[in-house]
Amino acid sequence: MRTISILIHTALVAEAKPIIGYFGLTCKAKQPYNLYENENVALIVSGMGSENTQAALTYALSLYEPEVAINVGIAGCTDTSIAKGTLFCTTHHDSDVPFATCSSHPKAVENLLHVKTILVDMEAKAFLDAIPNTIERYVFKVVSDYCDGSIPSKSDVGNWINKSLKLWGKYVR
Repeated sequence: MRTISILIHTALVAEAKPIIGYFGLTCKAKQPYNLYENENVALIVSGMGSENTQAALTYALSLYEPEVAINVGIAGCTDTSIAKGTLFCTTHHDSDVPFATCSSHPKAVENLLHVKTILVDMEAKAFLDAIPNTIERYVFKVVSDYCDGSIPSKSDVGNWINKSLKLWGKYVR
């Protein structure tokens, strides 16, 4: 097991691509997961959903001992007045990134009747459950849709994550 500063988790390759470039990560493996790293940072791409997230993070934690773990990804938003591409932190009120509540669901949410959070995703809860609380954990979510069944393009996702890097990238030390 190798000690690293940061373990970053994304569900989608489109979310990972700007992060790979930003931190100059190189591909370490394509199987069983897309895994990228440099001297201090590792990034794993799990695929969507809680089961994929749990399995990928269990695998990553068998390879790395991170000081900080970060989940970055897109999320649906229940408030249509919030612009797509807006970044939120769902774990820390005191960060430089605005805080929002987030709930995780097994599939895309289109009926907001019982949703009581601002953001909805498929991985944040599994990420927090998989990463021991002895490791500092952050969840950063970018608004991608309004839970209306629309699917953002890969290029929109990449652009939003790329813009968000300036804000959450400083948590990578």
